[in-house]
Amino acid sequence: QFKRPVRRYDHYCRWLGNCIGLLNHREFVAMLVCLVLIGGLGVLVDVALTVSMVNRGFWDTELAIIAHLAYSVALLALAGPILRIHTGLVSRNELAAEWKKNDFYVAKSAKHGDSVPVNDLSDEEFNALFDEFVYDQKRNAFDRGWPRNCFAFWCIPRWAPEQLGEF
Repeated sequence: QFKRPVRRYDHYCRWLGNCIGLLNHREFVAMLVCLVLIGGLGVLVDVALTVSMVNRGFWDTELAIIAHLAYSVALLALAGPILRIHTGLVSRNELAAEWKKNDFYVAKSAKHGDSVPVNDLSDEEFNALFDEFVYDQKRNAFDRGWPRNCFAFWCIPRWAPEQLGEF
């Protein structure tokens, strides 16, 4: 799909119309954090304004505030779950592409009686145990625990010292 290779490809973002990879992953997560903050603060301000304006007779203003409240709730409903998923992925040093393929997940197999990689399960067992998949840190060679993973994600430079970080 793209002519240039993407280092540490995470996923394709339809919101941005761009791939998320090594050089823009932090910015993507920061965007999600800001969207959730905007939605959350919007809800708080809109609720406070709605309560303070009740029975004052400003119907047009109240309708605008309620419309903005609906927008803020929708923004939270869309961006919140995505931020939650990516927070987990960053804390495990796991890419969305790996998460989607279930590379690091196991399930208790009835046939084998032990934890089995989910990709080794039969289709019937996979579907039956889908809600019981568990992340197995031993299967991810890059997972160094959430504090080190988060430090590496947010604080380690991704460019050579002479580069300015431009794309």
